[in-house]
Amino acid sequence: MSGFSADKAAFFVFEKREDPRAWRRLGWVYVFVRFVLLALLMVAMAPFILKSLPDLMALTPESTEFSLKIQSLSNVIQAASMVVGLFFLPVFISIYTALLRWMIHGPKTGKRIGLRFGEQELQVLVVMIAVTLVVVLGVLLSMIPLGILIAVTVALSKSDGGSTLALMATIGYGVFWLGGIIWFSVRLSPAAALTVKRGKIQVFETFAVSKGHFWGLFLAFVVQFFIILAMSIGLMFLALLVSLPFLGVGVAMFGWQEPDMANVNAYIGLAAVPLAIIMIAGIVTEYLRYAMYAGVGACLVINADDVATEISDPVPAPPKEGEEVVELEADAPKEDLEKSPEADATKGGEAEEVAPKDETEKDT
Repeated sequence: MSGFSADKAAFFVFEKREDPRAWRRLGWVYVFVRFVLLALLMVAMAPFILKSLPDLMALTPESTEFSLKIQSLSNVIQAASMVVGLFFLPVFISIYTALLRWMIHGPKTGKRIGLRFGEQELQVLVVMIAVTLVVVLGVLLSMIPLGILIAVTVALSKSDGGSTLALMATIGYGVFWLGGIIWFSVRLSPAAALTVKRGKIQVFETFAVSKGHFWGLFLAFVVQFFIILAMSIGLMFLALLVSLPFLGVGVAMFGWQEPDMANVNAYIGLAAVPLAIIMIAGIVTEYLRYAMYAGVGACLVINADDVATEISDPVPAPPKEGEEVVELEADAPKEDLEKSPEADATKGGEAEEVAPKDETEKDT
């Protein structure tokens, strides 16, 4: 093991290892299932949206009724998206755990993709929920002093004395609060990987594993953030380029006139392909983000467990005074030991001891 570092952790999922295409196969499964579920969501929501369009087009965007209808439509779409997310959750947990298992233990399964949903996947799900609850609870509890400081600052701002000091204290605590959340989240980030490595639920045990590696983990996540940001911009730009011909066809057919409900089917047909391309680009980016994030935790727990193994190896006791120390090569095969000069001398000595015994028997 060459050790943990930020640059290695950031790209750990892309390192060459046995069955290097496993993460790509898992990615194809992720993109396919995610796209199918989102497509089903859009098909299910299409009648409701088409029914609401005439009312929306009859209203002005500045009116209160227009805002209420948009809000109602958004709530329905969000509720439907949550239902789809619940259906996708077992698939996500299976793929995420398979990624960790592939990076940490290697492809030990006989299946081509390595997907399953068993005890280990349930452990990862429990760990993810536990880490989320711990972070959220920490955020809520730490906001109590921040709220008190803000209230004190507002109260003192009405008078001349103490307002500046209170404002500085509020800003200082706010920075400390944000830093604490980041520190806590980063230190707990390898929990799922450690669970897969050790085969049991590990949450607060990650503090011992990530001790001394905060900045390495943090820099790895920062590097990944900018990589995913650049990738998202590039994919969206490519999707927009692909959409331009469809936009040109729409302008040629309908001009720059306002949308007409009589041509709504034509609008949907023209928008279907660009929308599908944009959806696929977003799903690919989403999968890469999760895969790279899993790689950071896997890189850390592999390094931490290797170091722990080296430390726990028994140290041989020093030889006693006058005791002869015989050093043998650990990797020397048995055949080489038997053919060594020491072994030949030993065999010769045994032969010499046996020979006199034979002569004595003859004399007798």
